[in-house]
Amino acid sequence: MRSAISTVVVLVLAQISWEAGATEPPLPKTGSAKLVAYAICRSLALVDMGPLGSQSSAECVGIVTNKDSSTLNNLAIRCLEEARTRADGYSFTGTCAQTDADGDKLFMTYEGPESGPAMLIGGTGKYKDIEGGGSWTVTDAPGNTPTQFSFTLNYAVEWRFK
Repeated sequence: MRSAISTVVVLVLAQISWEAGATEPPLPKTGSAKLVAYAICRSLALVDMGPLGSQSSAECVGIVTNKDSSTLNNLAIRCLEEARTRADGYSFTGTCAQTDADGDKLFMTYEGPESGPAMLIGGTGKYKDIEGGGSWTVTDAPGNTPTQFSFTLNYAVEWRFK
């Protein structure tokens, strides 16, 4: 039940972000931001290898907020995430498209078990030629299942334009 409530909350927040329709402020040529993504995911595929571990893919959607400024705030986020579980541990890799109210996209990747590097790898519109990176950490929501789960992704990034 909690996952269903989380899904509704994330989708309502994303809809509010889109309906606001405000033009995003210009992005400085260099900068930094501390961002939070609230996401809900659904499993796309899982390969169970018994005692050797598993490999899975999930699609995650949500909203990104910046509590410190209006820069990179209220972005819709969509990620494809791969999870690798083996006897020596587990790790995640993700590729995300973050979309602002103008429809411009910011592309990001991340990897690691519960934290690790995040990279800004480009974008469209005002984010064209952006590059940079930082770090991320994750907090899982309670009540997650293997087929539907939600989490909070905290990430700090610095950027510059090529």
